[in-house]
Amino acid sequence: MLSVIVLASGNSKRFKGNKLLYEIDDKPMYLHTVEKLINLKKKCKYIGEIIFVTKYQKIIDDLKNRDIKVIENKNSEFGISQSIKLGVSNSNNDCYMFTVCDQPYIREDTIENFIEGFIKSGKNLGCVSSDGLLLNPTIFTKKYKDDLMRLEGDKGGKKIILKNLEDLFVFEVCDHYELIDIDYKEQLED
Repeated sequence: MLSVIVLASGNSKRFKGNKLLYEIDDKPMYLHTVEKLINLKKKCKYIGEIIFVTKYQKIIDDLKNRDIKVIENKNSEFGISQSIKLGVSNSNNDCYMFTVCDQPYIREDTIENFIEGFIKSGKNLGCVSSDGLLLNPTIFTKKYKDDLMRLEGDKGGKKIILKNLEDLFVFEVCDHYELIDIDYKEQLED
C-alpha cells in the first residue's frame, strides 16, 4: 500500500495570492487533483490513504469533509522539504507517492498506470517523464525514507532519484500537456 502525499505550497510570484485557488473550469486548481485522487483511491488497490500537506487554512477547511488526511504545514518557510517530511511522518504506509496540485490536467488513468507500472517494476523509486525530463508525480519506498527525512530547504526528492537511477522506474507520458505545472496565468490560456 502507498500513501499519496499531495504537496500544496501554492507559491508563485506570477499569481496574486494562492495560485491553487485560481479557478479552472469553475473549481479551484487544487481540487482537480484532489478529486482524481479520491476517485482513484476507490478503485486502485494500491492506494491506502491520501495525505494533503498545505499551509492554507482555506484549503484545510474545504477538505475537512473528504476522505483525505489534511496536515497543516506551519513551517512552510523551510521549503518543500518540510512538506515532504510532514507527509512521510504522518503516513501509515511504507511507500510514498508525491504529487502536486498545480498539474490540473494530469489524467486519472495516467496516475493509475504509473502506480501499477511502478509496483510491477520491483524498483524502489518511480518518476513520470515527458521527453526525457523527470517530473511529478514521484514514488519512493521505505528504502529511501531516511533520505527523505534528511532533505532540507527547497531540495525535493529529485536529488535522491538522481543519485539512484539504477533503482528508478520511469513512466513515460506522451502528452506533455498533462504534466504542465501551472506557474503563471498565461499557461492556462495556451
